[in-house]
Amino acid sequence: MVRERSCQVAGVLLALVLLVPSLAYPQQPPDPGSTQDPASGNSPTQTPGTDTGASQNEPTPAATTQGLFARALNSASPLTGVNGPLQWGWFSVRSASFLQYFNNVTLSNPGAGSVSQDLSASELSTSIVINHTFGASHSTQLTLQYAPSMFISEGHVYTNALNQSAGIDTTHQLNPRWAMQISNRFSYYGNQRYFSGVSLGVDYSLGTVAQNNFLNGPGSVIYDNVGVTFSYLWSPVTTVSFTPSFGYENSTGAVNSGQNLSALYGGGQVSVSHSITAAQTVGMSYSGQYASYTNTSLTAGPHANGLLQDILISYGKQIGASWRLSLGLGLTSNTNGADQAGLAASAQITKSFRSMDLAANYYRGHQFIGYITSANTDRVNLVHTIRWSRRFNTSTSGAYFRTADSAIPGLSGVYATEQFTLGLTRTLSFTSNIAYTTQTGDGTYVQSGHTRIATVGMTWAPAATATMRY
Repeated sequence: MVRERSCQVAGVLLALVLLVPSLAYPQQPPDPGSTQDPASGNSPTQTPGTDTGASQNEPTPAATTQGLFARALNSASPLTGVNGPLQWGWFSVRSASFLQYFNNVTLSNPGAGSVSQDLSASELSTSIVINHTFGASHSTQLTLQYAPSMFISEGHVYTNALNQSAGIDTTHQLNPRWAMQISNRFSYYGNQRYFSGVSLGVDYSLGTVAQNNFLNGPGSVIYDNVGVTFSYLWSPVTTVSFTPSFGYENSTGAVNSGQNLSALYGGGQVSVSHSITAAQTVGMSYSGQYASYTNTSLTAGPHANGLLQDILISYGKQIGASWRLSLGLGLTSNTNGADQAGLAASAQITKSFRSMDLAANYYRGHQFIGYITSANTDRVNLVHTIRWSRRFNTSTSGAYFRTADSAIPGLSGVYATEQFTLGLTRTLSFTSNIAYTTQTGDGTYVQSGHTRIATVGMTWAPAATATMRY
């Protein structure tokens, strides 16, 4: 019965995807206010690199020099003007997908042994965007993004498995040197989270990356962060920015939903970027946030408030047309006694070949991995994409993280996936994934165990047409 209902839902979605675009408005040209890498003549694609920081004879607006653009939700790329056929004025539907998940989950509960179960669910998801530019010179841009997903299992919609993410970006070009951007990112991960995609999203034309959290719940997590960035073009080759920010996180227990951990963050970041040559950039960034925690557990999660700090000296270089390298080294510390001072580091290399893409990323410092912690976390990501033909490609990715905290046992996780994509039309593709996750938790907010996942489904995404070569 479950498979019959899933097939019926898939058939309805496929029919809508195939029929609606032909009945909707024709595809709109890119918005004049859409953002693009000023050092690249190509539109950004979902594939990784680093801003070249090319020298300019005349001052370039800080919004483009420092990269103040609306980034696509859950993506490493800017939100371009490719709205697709489902557009009505400011409003557009950028993508829609149907995926069928088949999971085998084995979790280790402290004192109760291991519990193994087979799960299956259907996921419906979409991406909705409201985007508009104001002013005669398009100096102000407002972007609202919303990416909901709905899980259906045995004919029931599970509200505790709804994953939601949303974003608001308002970018103002105040004058040729000053720019300001107000951004907010919100995510909600429900119980029994399903994820089988690649662990790292990469834009090879810009050198930007976006980590995807693969940690298995089943506790719920809320994450929200708002920041205001002021960017100033100090000289044609030097940009300074300052971002005051405020954040809130909340999670429930993995075994006992009565356990609760919340965190409030207040602070900011200062960064300086300087172009040595057209292909080399050096920079410095400092991030400081005071974190206060409320925790019902005595054995897991942070308890003492403290100041979390990260400082990095970075170097970026573009080698040829497609190699991009960046390195960073510095210090990280907190004042709550759990981690003290340590080494902060980052390294990233990306290469886009004619028929394949390759990216490797490493970061050590304070970062959000899917659970709340005050300690440093090491994370490594590898992504390799091969375009076997104009329509068929595969992506292999792996990830590892480890959070070291002297006060509680360390948390760690390993993730691997293989993704297959077959383009049926310019906007419709068939996707299939296999993935494996193993994790070591704290027994309260993160469980220990492993998960095997297989997925099949359909994705409609006009904005991703450029990544398929026909």
